[in-house]
Amino acid sequence: MGTVIVLGYRKGIADAVARRGLDVFHVERKAKEALAGTRFALVDDLEDAQEVLRTVLGAGLTDVVGVVTGHEQGVFTAALLRDHLGLPGDRDWARALRFRDKYLQKAALPPDVQRARCEYIGPHTTYAELAAGLGTPFVVKPANGAGSVGAAAIGSEREFVRHLGPRRGGADAAWVAESFVGGREFNIDGVWSQGRLRWCSVSRFHERPMSTNTGAVLASQVLSRKENAEFLDGARALAERALGGLGAPDCVFHLEAFEDGDDLVFGECGTRTPGAHHTEIVQLTHGVDLYDLTVGLALGEDAADLLAPKDPDAYFAYIYLRRFEGVELTRADFEKHFAFHELSYPDTVGGGGTGSYGRAGHALVSAPDNARLGELMGRIVEFNESGRV
Repeated sequence: MGTVIVLGYRKGIADAVARRGLDVFHVERKAKEALAGTRFALVDDLEDAQEVLRTVLGAGLTDVVGVVTGHEQGVFTAALLRDHLGLPGDRDWARALRFRDKYLQKAALPPDVQRARCEYIGPHTTYAELAAGLGTPFVVKPANGAGSVGAAAIGSEREFVRHLGPRRGGADAAWVAESFVGGREFNIDGVWSQGRLRWCSVSRFHERPMSTNTGAVLASQVLSRKENAEFLDGARALAERALGGLGAPDCVFHLEAFEDGDDLVFGECGTRTPGAHHTEIVQLTHGVDLYDLTVGLALGEDAADLLAPKDPDAYFAYIYLRRFEGVELTRADFEKHFAFHELSYPDTVGGGGTGSYGRAGHALVSAPDNARLGELMGRIVEFNESGRV
């Protein structure tokens, strides 16, 4: 037996640890129902490595065999813990920062990887300076942000002031501004080990995740090789150049990028399990469990022994269902019009809470190809927004 320290709860990671006969010690920001009956400790910030290290040392753990995180905020802290405890996995703090800080990451990319221009926003940086250097609109986001939280396209000084407001603070490296990249957004989820890309899956978003901050529905589908061979080859080549240039450790990665005309433009990349339901639709489509790979690599296991992709017989998508003013929907309304692999939505109008990306529930759906899957995904999104089929 041994104990794996897990920074931030994710069911798939907890299950992968349990399958290995190991115990879990969770470090979390807040108590969750899923943690009942388990060993855990609470901290204010997973990104505060000093706080997490003090908490772990104070817990008196004597049989730690690995440190795992499935959250962006835990990447740097996990590297520090592994280094201090002499555990397998990435222990290079500076390298970990290249996969957390958006400016440092883009600055470290090799010249042949197209990317947005990026600048830190200091306490005295003006809108005019950023507009002159980056063009308008430009995108403002936390330098170490996760997902689309805090990100917005800025087209005027009024928008700049309103968006940053009191959140700006006095730090020189807390926020970044990036030149706007047009085109559709996609992501690459996969496994990198021993200096090369072992396997990847590519998914395309229905709308940019950033647009969920203004009311859009987050949705994404896994792409088929039959319908997208040339595009998938280009995406794989982009991942190889970016991860190789950044000196990625053995990891599961989540890379976001844009289709800008004929060009594929790097967005950002994290060395951690994908968020939202990307991991679930990848596993349903390809049979590759990225949660299990995350745990295995953190324990020093060989990626080749953990990878056994299957030929897809269907392609999967997820949709994060929202509530919209004037649209009264329940779970039964969705089930009346569509067939789901998995559906979570309140049984009563207005029931339940609201999570990340405005999520009131989620749906997983599938189809034999992307043409039919995209059409189905679009109809569900439209029904969610309007209540009309």
